[in-house]
Amino acid sequence: MIRAPLSTTAVLDEAADLVRATAARWAGVLILTALPYAFLQAIFLDRLFELGSKATEYGNLLRSDAYLTLIAFLLALWGRAVYARACRLAATRGDTVGREALRVPGAALASYIYLASFAAFLFWISFFTFFGPILAVMLAGMAIGTMEQNESPSLAGPFRILGRYGRVIRIQTAITLVFFVAFAVALVNVIAAFEAGFWLVSSIGGWDIPRWTVLLSTSNRRYVLMLLSGAVLAIQPFWIAANVMLVRKAGVQETGDDLRVWFEELQRTP
Repeated sequence: MIRAPLSTTAVLDEAADLVRATAARWAGVLILTALPYAFLQAIFLDRLFELGSKATEYGNLLRSDAYLTLIAFLLALWGRAVYARACRLAATRGDTVGREALRVPGAALASYIYLASFAAFLFWISFFTFFGPILAVMLAGMAIGTMEQNESPSLAGPFRILGRYGRVIRIQTAITLVFFVAFAVALVNVIAAFEAGFWLVSSIGGWDIPRWTVLLSTSNRRYVLMLLSGAVLAIQPFWIAANVMLVRKAGVQETGDDLRVWFEELQRTP
């Protein structure tokens, strides 16, 4: 599926093809495994904001929420790993992907969980800075893109693999900025979808409209957090596919296999 030299537009264009090739089955797996984490994370953050300085007095409540969120986080990472493998197989074969996408190597999954956890920690610890969250998102993207290159568990190995792709930092930065814009667009669409749904059900009898007006309002912090999570879910298949394609194209170019891959794709073309 590599049809053009390594560039931002080429990566995004071919990533869109990957999403179309994997959407029927594996994008659904990705979304279903990510939904519990998105929901529980929104609830956990809402309770933190609500408790504020009194959060230390509710340790048991927050700890139980944190454990559930952690389990959902691991499930979401497994779903991302499966989807990334499906994207990589689709890019390699140029064809649909079967159940082999579920067979994520254990070492690759462990390394990805390690890097993704580090990226999540970096994101939240630097949330109120400008460059910290961007760097964390870029790190998480490269972690999913290079996942299957980790053949054995290691603390330093995954970072060494990431270092091999330092020369594509400019392209990855551009792709990340594109997805920040895509997130804003997705957020507008998610809000519009909720508003349209509310408008439709408001015409049906039996609904407590005043109550739902309060719940589905921007003054409701939990509702806002759910909207943000929904926007992230909407762009996630494209974000993973773009990072998988970026690593694949960069690796092909680095090893000089681009002509061989191009010739093989010509042979597959009817």
